Amino acid sequence: MDIKQLKYFVTIVDSDNNLSAAAKKMHLSQPALSKMIKTFEEEENVELFIRKQGKLSALTAVGETFYEQAIEVIASYEEMMKQLEEKNQFLTGSITIGIPPLILSLVFANFLSQFILEHPEIRINIVEEGAYELKKMLLVNEIDLAILLQPTELANIEEHTLVEDELYAFMSINNAYAEKEWITWEQLAKEPLALFNDTFMIHHLVMSYFDKLNLKPMIKIQSGAWDLLLKMTFNTAFLTILPAPVKDFIQERDYKAVRIQHPLSWKVTVCRPKKKNYLNVEKFVLKSILEHFSKPNN
Repeated sequence: MDIKQLKYFVTIVDSDNNLSAAAKKMHLSQPALSKMIKTFEEEENVELFIRKQGKLSALTAVGETFYEQAIEVIASYEEMMKQLEEKNQFLTGSITIGIPPLILSLVFANFLSQFILEHPEIRINIVEEGAYELKKMLLVNEIDLAILLQPTELANIEEHTLVEDELYAFMSINNAYAEKEWITWEQLAKEPLALFNDTFMIHHLVMSYFDKLNLKPMIKIQSGAWDLLLKMTFNTAFLTILPAPVKDFIQERDYKAVRIQHPLSWKVTVCRPKKKNYLNVEKFVLKSILEHFSKPNN
């Protein structure tokens, strides 16, 4: 009995064993449906139905078990075909993702390279801007997904946390604070700082915290390039404030990352506007991102 015949069998049972009613639902003739059941019973040497005066009246014990299993098989088959159809649909299309340059380099490069190789039919357009700017673009639907930092403070936005870490103070290995276990915000405020500009969420996180402590930091340069901020500290008195994962990209002989006492958290989230329907490619890419970052060491 193939999947189509299983559906015929289940329809008969669901029609209170009424062949005529089942035949109408399946757009078949009643004799053809009756013959299909009888042929199967003879070939398998089983009786699925109890018959009275030539009509199907109820399921036998074997028929009851077969019916329960048939429902499971049909459900499994339909789910399999649904996934196959969705996967086929996912393989084409394009999506625009806004990612801050720092996050793109630190945590997203690995995902993107893997995804693009595995799904060559999906075109991913990357928009590199600061998280603050990407918020605006997401709200006016200029991008489909945005990788932002919490707090996003956005209404009608669905968000999922991908990475959680903290901000560190980065400096030259020759800096006086390089040998310290940590540095305080008060100490940071007295040193020349190289910080992200105000299109980046880290800028607003840091400046808000300085304001909270009634501190006026010595900001000497602002930039959107994290590698420039880091290089500004090389063999100088400059300090910069960057996410902890930057530690994996620095030369330890040149730079030192020092924990900040009462550190600020650095939480990376993927965000999209809440709406009733999403394109298949949008759903698939988001699902792939969440699966990638749920794995250990990602």
